[in-house]
Amino acid sequence: MEKNKKKIRMSRVVPRLVLSLVILGVGFVAMIYFQSFKKSPHRGLIKERVLEVDVKKAEPQSVETRLKGFGVAQPVTLVELSAEVSGRIIYTHPGFKKGRIVLKDEVLFKIDPGDYIAELNSLKAGLEQEKNLLAGIEQEFKTDRLRVKTIRRTMDLSRAEYNRVRVLLEENKIGNRSELDQSEQSLNDAIDNYDLMQLSLALYPVQILEAKAGIASVSADMDKALANLARCTVKAPFTARITAVAMEGGEYVTKGSQVVTLADDSFLEIEVSLDAIQASKWLNFVEEGPRDLSGWFPNPSPVLCEISWIEAKDDLFDGVVERLVAFDQASRTITLAVKFDPSQETCKDCSPLVAGMFCSVSIPGKTIDGLFSLKRWLVSTDNTVYISRENRLKTVLVNKVYASGDEVFLSGDITPGDLLIITRLVDPLENSALKIMNRK
Repeated sequence: MEKNKKKIRMSRVVPRLVLSLVILGVGFVAMIYFQSFKKSPHRGLIKERVLEVDVKKAEPQSVETRLKGFGVAQPVTLVELSAEVSGRIIYTHPGFKKGRIVLKDEVLFKIDPGDYIAELNSLKAGLEQEKNLLAGIEQEFKTDRLRVKTIRRTMDLSRAEYNRVRVLLEENKIGNRSELDQSEQSLNDAIDNYDLMQLSLALYPVQILEAKAGIASVSADMDKALANLARCTVKAPFTARITAVAMEGGEYVTKGSQVVTLADDSFLEIEVSLDAIQASKWLNFVEEGPRDLSGWFPNPSPVLCEISWIEAKDDLFDGVVERLVAFDQASRTITLAVKFDPSQETCKDCSPLVAGMFCSVSIPGKTIDGLFSLKRWLVSTDNTVYISRENRLKTVLVNKVYASGDEVFLSGDITPGDLLIITRLVDPLENSALKIMNRK
């Protein structure tokens, strides 16, 4: 049975194999037959690819650099008024609120002056006592200067009497020793009185000086008391806006306690941070006069600059560069102060520029000559640009000297009259043929 099955299978496979070989043979013959009708393709001429580009003529120009930065407008003058004496606040200005405007010399607040008035009155009484003491000493000095003449005369008479009694006793044997002793005692008393008076007269100038010093000391204390009394009333040093109130009426304040903060909005200042390298390179500095020996930057030129509130960029205000404030090594920036005078603005339709606004500042710098301008995206990352020379693409090296918006100003291997390619090209072949479509 097995052998019969194998024979049957073989009898079926062989015809199929033969049929497949016949079909392949017919196909191969047909392929050779049809291939004999195929013609060789026409060999055309190879043409060079031409790039179509727009160009502009390289013309050197002078460019005024501008440094741009941002900052917050702040009052130039911001004063924190503190109590100079201790006491209870008994009065405050009717507009003693944050944001209110107070005029120059208006009373902001008053401190109870009772204790200082009492102290002043006490010192006045003490001053009168010192003056009376001085007057008494001067009067005694005057009286004793008159008395010294009498005492001297008494001393002279006592001496003459002593000499007379002594001569009578010693030469003429008239009188006795008791009378001589009494005369000598009277003379000694007169001499003692005269010496004591001379000593007293010598001390009077010192006593007068001490009395005058006492008057000066009390007068100084009175001046201090008067000053403290005046300090009880605090006035606005200038027309100002109240920015903070720390103490209210009825509260007790101690000397040095902050009470109110005032801002002078007549002048604003914006501190702008600029790139240190660009600022040192393009900022105009004052060249006249000796440079500061401290090693700091020279003073910047007070040039006019443009200020705008970041929320209203079309409203431009004029500011003036004032000074360099600081240099930050960490961020490599220079902080520049720009001053703004609101009273000088004439734009009535513009939004006012006030303290606290975040502003954009544009500062004119030095003028650079001989630069060529291109769009920023036409300069490659390796600082090259494409130019057309004899209708062939050339790559030249450039230096980015200054950039403003989407414009970049270049120097380098560009020469005046070169045709700068202003069409965006992606990895073009060097020396490619060019067809200029538009020339600017």
